[in-house]
Parts: sequence; C-alpha cells; structure tokens
Amino acid sequence: MLLDLKEINEAPLFQCDLCIIGSGAAGLALTSQMIHTQFKVMVIESGGLEHEDEAQALYDAEISGLSFPGATEGRFRVHGGSTTKWGGQALPLTPMDFEKRAWISHSGWPITYNELEPYYKRACQFLMVDEMNFDSDLFTYLKIKPPAFDRSKIWYHFSKWSPKPNLRENYLTNIKTSDHCSLLLHANVTKIILNENLQSVCQIEVSSLVKTRAIVKAKYFVLCTGGIETARLLLSNNQQQANGIGNHYDLVGRFFQDHPTATIGWLSTSNPRQVQRLFNVFHKCHLKYTVRCTASSEWQRNKQTLNMSAGMEFIQENSSFQNLREIYHTICHCNFNKALLKNLLYAASHPIDTILPILNYIFLGRNYSPRANFRFGLMSEQEPNPDSRILLSDRKDVLGVPITKIRWMLTELTRYSMQQFALMLRDEIKMTGIGELKLESWLFDSSSNWMWNVIDQFHHIGTTRMHDSSHYGVVDRHCCVHGISNLFIGSSAVFPTGGHSNPTLTIIALCFRLADRLKQELKWSWKC
Repeated sequence: MLLDLKEINEAPLFQCDLCIIGSGAAGLALTSQMIHTQFKVMVIESGGLEHEDEAQALYDAEISGLSFPGATEGRFRVHGGSTTKWGGQALPLTPMDFEKRAWISHSGWPITYNELEPYYKRACQFLMVDEMNFDSDLFTYLKIKPPAFDRSKIWYHFSKWSPKPNLRENYLTNIKTSDHCSLLLHANVTKIILNENLQSVCQIEVSSLVKTRAIVKAKYFVLCTGGIETARLLLSNNQQQANGIGNHYDLVGRFFQDHPTATIGWLSTSNPRQVQRLFNVFHKCHLKYTVRCTASSEWQRNKQTLNMSAGMEFIQENSSFQNLREIYHTICHCNFNKALLKNLLYAASHPIDTILPILNYIFLGRNYSPRANFRFGLMSEQEPNPDSRILLSDRKDVLGVPITKIRWMLTELTRYSMQQFALMLRDEIKMTGIGELKLESWLFDSSSNWMWNVIDQFHHIGTTRMHDSSHYGVVDRHCCVHGISNLFIGSSAVFPTGGHSNPTLTIIALCFRLADRLKQELKWSWKC
C-alpha cells in the first residue's frame, strides 16, 4: 500500500508490528524479507517517488573537517535512496576485516565473517548477481589468466555489478500490492519518543514539508537512514536522554569513516593490449565484472597497514564508446541536434577507434579503450578515529531539526598504508613485465598536505558502531541499540571498520540477518 503524508489532512495514528525508517538499500532489503509474512510493516520515507529539491535540502550540512562532498552528493531523500544513483557494485568484506588488528585502533567486530557468509549469498541474490566466488570461479568463468602477482602480497579478483541497481524498480510493485506492508512517503522523523523507563521506543512523530503530521506506533523500529542521518536522528532526540538516544558514553556520531580514495600513479607500458586484457571491464550474460587488486591479509599483517584495493582507470580525451552511447540515446529520443552531428562526424573520422570497442564487446565481452592513458586509483580502509565524527549544528532545518556538522578526519596510518601499497604494486607491476608505474609525489609527503589529494567515496560508516559492550559501541551484535530493547539500526553506521570494499553488500547481508531475528521476536510477541 502506498500512502503520502503530504496528501493526508488529519494527523493519523498508524500502528504496525515493524516500522522501517528509510527505503534505500537497507530499508528495501529488510522490507523484502518481511513483506510476505503475516506481520504488519510500515516503511517511512522522507522523500517521494521522484527526486525533489525541497526534500534534498534537508541534507544540508556544515563541514568542519576535510572537504566532504558525499554529505550532499552521496545521499538522496527519495524512495530507493542512494540506490537510485549508484552503480550497483557488489563486493563483500574479507574475513580479516572482522578481526581485531593490534596495529589498527578500535578495530574488531563482535561477529565473524563466517556468521555473515550465508547472508552474503542471499544479498547477492537480492542484487541479482551470481554466487560464484570473486576470484578462482570467475577466472574460469570469464576465461582469464590472472597476472603473475605474488599472491602473498596482492589478491587479484573481481567486483560484481548488479544489472538493475535501482532497487526500487524491482521491489516497489510488491509494496504497492501488499496487504501487510505500507510505504508512507514525504514523512520526516522529527521525534523518537521513549517509554517511561526509557528502555524502548513507544512511537515516532513524522512530518511532511507542508507540516502535515502523523504518529507511528510499532513493536519494533529499525533506522535504515545511513551513517550520517542515523547519528543525526539519535543525537537530536535529546528531550528524554540529554545526550541523545543511545549516547550514554558519547559514542553516537564518533568513529565516522569513509573510504579515502586517491590517484597513486600512472602506468607506462610497451604492451597496452596486455593492460587492456588484464584490467579492463568484463561482460558476460548481462553482468559486469571489474578488476580489483587488493592487499593480501598476509601483506597487511607484515606491513601493519589498513586494507585497501587498487583499480585501473582508462583515461581518454575522447571516448569512442561514450560517443556511440550518446549517438544511440540521441537517436532513440529523436533528439536530432548539433551534438548528434558532432558525434557522428567524430565516429566517421575515427573508424578504428569506433569499431574496436564494438568488436571487443560483441565477440570478447570486454571493454576496450583506444588510446587510453592508464591510471591507478586506490581506495583505502579508514582507521577508526573517535575525533572523526558527526555532530549537530546550531542551525536547524525547516522542520526544526538541527542540521548535521561533519568533521571527517584521517590519521597518518592512511598515508602510510597507501604509500606502502603503492610501492609494492609498483614493484609487482615491474616484475610481471606489465610496465612501469610512476607514483604520485604526495604519497611521500609527511606533512598534512597529503590529505588534500584524498577524496571520499560517499560511504558513510561507523557512527553507531557495533560492540558487545555499551561502553565501546552504540549497538550490540544484533544491531540493537544498547539499552533500547526495540530500536535497531540497519546501516553501515554499525560497521566498526570499513574494509576495502564499498559497504552495500554487507549492509544488505546484515539486514537479512536482522530480518531473521525480527521474525522470531515478532512470532514470540504474537504468542504472548
């Protein structure tokens, strides 16, 4: 059932078994597991079915640390959330990411990779990618012989990409036709109200931007609002608990992480075809696979670094493949203009550059980038840092909720780890005969200036970290807020560390695990 708070005149009271706040990847994953049960579910979404500037403006933020474009460019208040804009990359964390590593402050999860592994398989199904492993299975399937890197140093493997990354396109119809699940649009959470003993949530208050309001009561509530907004909601609800909900030990908003990313060097080679063959994009059966070169667990331990992963970027002044895509889309939309003529003239004057990518794609299932320059980009795990954090500004949004203040801070371990990995990759590239990797000078700058070569990846991690003790974490191993029996968090906000991978597959896996637990608890509550 689809509801819109903007179109409701009175202030209704909604009652349900489970209230899911947020309808991005986490909210949709959780909803997909509950929608065919007998339980009554309500999904709360701040935006509508289309992107709206007024809703997006609620993500306004103050930046007091490093530049952080992902605060506004990487979050979307719309049904489907950031999955309406992302590329669809599916890649799990590694077993080592869950371990306590003595050289990384505040590392270690209370759960293991093995506990999450069955849910990773279900998450792959949810994203409609295959369940093969990310290296040997795909080497055979894609008929690729990996480069002769030292496997004790580099893990050569693949990322998988969802063929339908806009997840709401796959699951919205089920919500619309469901008798047990409702999606309430344009509903912004303004208050989270606890019961008298402050040990459970009894209701939330929501408001639209036209000031229509509603109350939602539920047995269980799950915040699926991302690493930044989740911290903001908990901190701003400080009427009953002075420091905010779940913030007894000043942990909410701390340990804010992303994946620091930078160009580390450019490759020169006498064999560009080999580089294209080893590092360009693979396609098979409507799925896309991209190559990653990740630091091995053994090498990380020996060098005492963070986890990180490099990928090849093919830089072209003029991309023939992109040019063809523009021609195709222009003709499909009958938009015959000067840009079409320009693209057609370019294709005609560069026939080889135009034909080779087509032939490679059709007959080999490969991307090919004629005359490309080869650039290595590196994405690093971030060391958990309590001073890197989400705070509340003195400014408020139009609904009276304080806007977010973001203080993104890195430690020297990031530069050291990037430097060591870049040096090792340079040596491995040379030893395998692939070419010469010229490294960027900033990697060897021991002053703080190196940080300005780093960008964020819109991965908002760690602000309500998971730990068995409330003294060191905001949620327990089941993603339940310590001290609040019916409030859970489905988000990368609960990650103690971020690993080398984008977080979405792990978010979905954690939400599937949480869904299994909530089903059991709801069954038990019905019997009572």
